[in-house]
Amino acid sequence: MGITLREASEKVGVTRQTLMKAIKTGRVSGEKSDNGEWRIEPVELFRVWPPVTEVQQPLQPDLTSGVTPSLQAENRLLREQVAELREERNAWREQAQRLALTDQRAAPQSTPQRGFWSRLFSRQGDSPSGEE
Repeated sequence: MGITLREASEKVGVTRQTLMKAIKTGRVSGEKSDNGEWRIEPVELFRVWPPVTEVQQPLQPDLTSGVTPSLQAENRLLREQVAELREERNAWREQAQRLALTDQRAAPQSTPQRGFWSRLFSRQGDSPSGEE
């Protein structure tokens, strides 16, 4: 039995999604275990990717160690834009609520529909509601 996708991704330094794509396209052969987990033989894995021998850097750099002034300025600008958008959204919301409250127009009265036979045999001067 081979190694799991997680173990394989750690051994060669690629993501599990990359390994899955390689299995689906036939670049690497793998098989599902009885519990539905994909397994890859190490020989097959190292045929395609070389093993990682050194400690790899994390995928995302440590932003707390070297926060630059330009990033701080960009962050400040983005926060200001978000605040402006919130204010604009609130103004639109208030306007919509005011319009909804002031729109007190009477809904048009629907006239009851008369059936075919009543329209056919009614006199011309009859009202549509059937009252005389």
